Amino acid sequence: MDTDGFWALVESSAAGGPACEREERLTARLAALPLPEVLEFQLRLDEARAPLDTPATLAVAKTVLRGWVSDDSLWYFHGWLLGLGREAHHLAVHDPDALAGHPAFRHLAELPYAQWDDHVFPAWETLDYCADHAYERLTGEEDGLEEALAEIGHESPVDAEFDDPAWTPEERAARLPRLTALFADAT
Repeated sequence: MDTDGFWALVESSAAGGPACEREERLTARLAALPLPEVLEFQLRLDEARAPLDTPATLAVAKTVLRGWVSDDSLWYFHGWLLGLGREAHHLAVHDPDALAGHPAFRHLAELPYAQWDDHVFPAWETLDYCADHAYERLTGEEDGLEEALAEIGHESPVDAEFDDPAWTPEERAARLPRLTALFADAT
């Protein structure tokens, strides 16, 4: 599976039903593919996640999530960004402040934080399980994907991790002025 195939699957999983069933739609589509394609999907997912492991993406998450971001919530936020598609991913990596113009970010900014529920909250934890579940459906092997990846010398990351220091609130506001203005009530 190449990068275009990866993004086609991720983006197409957004259509066809409620957001809460997106994981199942993506898993079913992966399970309909040949087993090597499922492995390749996970490799492409890990490749797409890697450039999100930056202080800039953490700053975007802190702006959107009103200041506090745990390791888990940042990881799930990355999944949500990936779920927005290739264009949003490109912006997050190359011009994160431009995400202020993305419809999903504008929608979040319009809703009071207290009204965010599982259908709106910017997190897609279960994206990380789709290839694993599809692999298990195809082989019957629990943890089979992890073992197959280990056989080729690949270990999938399980959380965001970067070496550069996180931006201060002042740096965040200066480097993300449009997002800061959009989420003006962020703490």
